[in-house]
This record gives sequence, C-alpha cells and structure tokens, in this order.
Amino acid sequence: MKPEKLGAPVAVRLPESLGNHLRNQAAANRRSLNSEIIVCLEKVVETTLEDTHGTRA
Repeated sequence: MKPEKLGAPVAVRLPESLGNHLRNQAAANRRSLNSEIIVCLEKVVETTLEDTHGTRA
C-alpha cells in the first residue's frame, strides 16, 4: 500500500501528561511522535466508523 501524502502541519496543544504518554508510546513502538499520533487517531476514527456503521471502513 502506498503511503498517503501528508497535508499541512497542524499545531495541537496537549496536556503535558498526554504528551509524555504519547512520546513514551512512540519510543516503545519505534515511531516518531507524529506517526504515533496518526496511528492513534486512525484507530479512533476506525472504531467510530465501526460503531456508526457496524462494519469496518
């Protein structure tokens, strides 16, 4: 699968504890912080779509 082209940067202010957790998870998963955030967001969107439509997107 070809990686999707990334759009413009988006600045997000995170609570310090959440930022620390994401940084730790990114390191544990050998990913950049940006990649870790994308993976987390994709999981939430997929779950939301499953809940809404009863199937995977």
